[in-house]
Amino acid sequence: MIIRVERSGGFAGLPTLIEIDTKHLPSKLVNVAKEIMLAEKSSTLPITKTPKGSGDYYSYKISIQDARNRRIIECNEFNIQDDLKLLIKYIERTSKKVG
Repeated sequence: MIIRVERSGGFAGLPTLIEIDTKHLPSKLVNVAKEIMLAEKSSTLPITKTPKGSGDYYSYKISIQDARNRRIIECNEFNIQDDLKLLIKYIERTSKKVG
């Protein structure tokens, strides 16, 4: 599976794009990706009201693709689920930016 993370927002507002093949992930995170692929097909997490004064928050578009299916999830740093946050943080730390 290929995981693609697009992040926008933040203080500078510069978008980033990172890709990784799940063969480079620890097995725990591969399982997280597999669970996301099997989860219900909602592509956007429920909107959480952003705290006052939080104009520089990150928004994410996460795409997970296997041989047959593609799943896209859009969220921000206030409504991201813990397992997805763990996956993104690992990918951001260990992968090179694309483009």
